[in-house]
Amino acid sequence: MRRGTLLGAALVVALALAGCGGGDGGGAAKAPVGSPRSGGTLVIQSPSEITNGINPLETQDPTAFTMISGTVYSKLVDVKTGPGTATGYEIVPDLAESWDISKDGKTYTFKLRKDVKWHNVPPVNGRPFTSDDVVATFEALKKATRVHQWMIEPVTGIEAPDDYTVVLKLKRPYAPLLSYLAYHFMVILPREGVEGKFDLKTQAIGTGPFMLAGHKPDVEWVFKKNPDYFIKGRPYLDEIRRPIVKDIAAVTAALRSGRIDVGTTSDANVAKELGSKGGFTVQEVPGAPISVYINPKAEPFDDLKVRQAFVRAIDWVGMGENIRGKFNLTSLLRPDTSAAALSKDEVLKLRPYDPEGAKRLLAEAGFPNGFSTKMMVQKVDDEDVREAQWMQDDLAKVGIKLELELVDPGTAIDRRRNHDFALAKALRGVHLPDQVWRDFEADSLENYTQVNDPELYKLLEESRNELNEDKRNEIYRKMQERMETEIVQVIYPIQKFDYAIINQKVQDLWPSPIYQGKRLADVWLSES
Repeated sequence: MRRGTLLGAALVVALALAGCGGGDGGGAAKAPVGSPRSGGTLVIQSPSEITNGINPLETQDPTAFTMISGTVYSKLVDVKTGPGTATGYEIVPDLAESWDISKDGKTYTFKLRKDVKWHNVPPVNGRPFTSDDVVATFEALKKATRVHQWMIEPVTGIEAPDDYTVVLKLKRPYAPLLSYLAYHFMVILPREGVEGKFDLKTQAIGTGPFMLAGHKPDVEWVFKKNPDYFIKGRPYLDEIRRPIVKDIAAVTAALRSGRIDVGTTSDANVAKELGSKGGFTVQEVPGAPISVYINPKAEPFDDLKVRQAFVRAIDWVGMGENIRGKFNLTSLLRPDTSAAALSKDEVLKLRPYDPEGAKRLLAEAGFPNGFSTKMMVQKVDDEDVREAQWMQDDLAKVGIKLELELVDPGTAIDRRRNHDFALAKALRGVHLPDQVWRDFEADSLENYTQVNDPELYKLLEESRNELNEDKRNEIYRKMQERMETEIVQVIYPIQKFDYAIINQKVQDLWPSPIYQGKRLADVWLSES
């Protein structure tokens, strides 16, 4: 038997970290701040509004889970945050205080805490949390058709032998399961919500450290302290406010004026400027990978040599250095969340910058003078456009004339899912290794380029059945090599970095590789 706590899927989180108890954030040195104290309001910028409600069984909106996962709703298990966790994705108890995994990997037994109550809000009214709520949640998730039920697809039985025990039965070993149970999607709901006794789309009643107290569309979300939270003495804060501020100039102004305490940006210059002036600390955190999709159903990309020429024609390192400044050169897996991520040298060997070689491949494919095509660019920030222009310039040098078509994220997602593009550029916010490969399965909405490779699927099945971490990582490496050389329909060429700019009065706001609101229970505000 293996017993929690475990190190989930051997994931490595390499967070370059400054400030908030985690390092030197620039500017004036901090004075001692004393011991944690209760009270106060924390104001955190939200860069976007939630578009389709907050029902965890339906929404795919990452902003929704940023708001409610870990703050309002708890999970069976969670990802550890805090001092000394910058290089690990350690799975720790949340609603489950311990767990056992059978030797064959097909039975997971969770022992639940006995001191947990739901928020004291009708119709749940502060009743005790029990195993029946977990059963109701997973049964509802298994019936869902739109979102993340695939994360527990191998689970065939969900049992509750008593009020504080839950047993999951699997049809086969499934190595990613515990990591997925800690993921921000996998919140536990009260049976009343599952049964429709309140509207999960507009109301959230959980067991977490904060309670949803108000929402003004396109203006702000408000959360109040849960006085009955099961971790005694937490949370410290009385309130969290999440104003929606989309423009970086407005974020900068609000930080300087003190109207917000925490703001985010992917602009390294803005982060550097504020961090150097004193009064703020800066957390530098690996962000989403840049994603590029090549549609093999659109000529001339139906020819593997043309796809290979495309990726070799672009100086990805130069693009990262000049556009993002701070970046990781990547293959498919993120180096901050997987020990199986390929190194920079390994990536360059598989995907070298080789314009002359690209020209030879184009000539062999029957395009000695190149060709014209179009790339759909999902615009979130200015860097997205500048990267596309960099690609445009590099491709022109080998004879590929690239027209850029800028679209909003919603349009881009719809068109990618409908395979309505020849080339597409976006950001793909996936975190876990198995989650990356899920995108390329035949029934996935996110299989934008319609990858259909039996050898890749064979390796994927092997990885899910392999419970040995080192052997599983070797399989992941083979999968990346195949994607880079034999498939060449999707590449994640670089990983950008994001920056959290934090008022120095904010203490113990530790970074996390996922949307992890539980960490906010540990945050407190100093008087200085």
